[in-house]
Amino acid sequence: MASPSIITLTSPGSPAALASQTPQMDSFYGLTREALEAWCTLHGFSRVHAKTLFRSAYKALNPEPWSAPSLPRACAALLPLSLSSAPLRLVAEQRSGYDHSLKFLVGLAGGREVEAVLMPETKRLTLCLSSQVGCAQGCVFCHTGRMGLIRQLSTDEIVGQVLLAERWIAAHPEWLQQVRLPASTRISNIVFMGMGEPLDNVDAVIAALRILSDPFGLALGLSHISVSTAGHLDGIERLYAALPKARLALSVHSTDDAQRSRIMPINKRWPLTEVVDRLRTILGGDGPPVLLQYTLIRGVNDRLEDAEQLARLSQGLNAKINLIPLNVVGPSRLSAPSPEAIKAFRDLLCSHGLRVMVRYSKGQDIAAACGQLVRDANSQSGSSSSGET
Repeated sequence: MASPSIITLTSPGSPAALASQTPQMDSFYGLTREALEAWCTLHGFSRVHAKTLFRSAYKALNPEPWSAPSLPRACAALLPLSLSSAPLRLVAEQRSGYDHSLKFLVGLAGGREVEAVLMPETKRLTLCLSSQVGCAQGCVFCHTGRMGLIRQLSTDEIVGQVLLAERWIAAHPEWLQQVRLPASTRISNIVFMGMGEPLDNVDAVIAALRILSDPFGLALGLSHISVSTAGHLDGIERLYAALPKARLALSVHSTDDAQRSRIMPINKRWPLTEVVDRLRTILGGDGPPVLLQYTLIRGVNDRLEDAEQLARLSQGLNAKINLIPLNVVGPSRLSAPSPEAIKAFRDLLCSHGLRVMVRYSKGQDIAAACGQLVRDANSQSGSSSSGET
């Protein structure tokens, strides 16, 4: 496994660096194409140039999108004076010696950091994004929750993680060769399963989804982007009101409301039964699929009775179930069930005709798996921290 390395993406005198010195300036990467069209109209330029700018920024990965040759000179001159295109800073990267996953430590304005994980799979690349610095939900099995919520990420900071990863891929063709993917491969799937509760930052996440799925930009279909939630019902309703075809991944982890409230405090505000009933109303059984994520914890939620309850919970939804054996960092009183118990749990769900997959998270050897992403709130660029669960 390669040692973490420090990589700076901007030079002190570059336009991006100069733009980063003006915090009052809006970020180019925080604007949807519609917002960019409004900017063009406001300044007397044709709205069509927003498409050119999106292609330049997201398809060509041009760090100075206004340098596209087809832009009017006046537009190209005004844009960097009005909008910042400063990239996020790659503080360090850590490569898994087990499955070639990459964990990026990403520097934000104000000195905070988040983590994003790039996961190679057969014929595709998936990027796991963060939506907050820390998390307010406090799930007992998740190390990110121990940080508490430090701050929200802005739309451009969410989108910026994707651009950082895309530019890293473009600069490291040997890595694609190592993971046996074609040289032209780009990120094909995104999961909002990094640091934070995405729907606790729903406005920024919705704007980011619009940007990432824009056909003139990265053109990632909403069916290739999963937004994870611990059950933030207000955020769920706002997400589907804005984007009816969005794909949700609901973290279940226990079907018993009393037990779920103990391990997932959000359940006290929005009980799981209430959340699932609302999803049945919004989506129905033939609507967009919902991914039900279920972390298997030995002696907590791994009984066959728990599997039966999960099968009943899935009724009335176009549901797919991901079973995730608990990922542990450092000393812990919690552990994953035995392989035999996991198989029995899965087989019972399958007997009900459900689509079930046991997901062994990637990047476990670099603490990049589900529930393992955590930054020390007092550290600017130290190693990932963990404590006893």
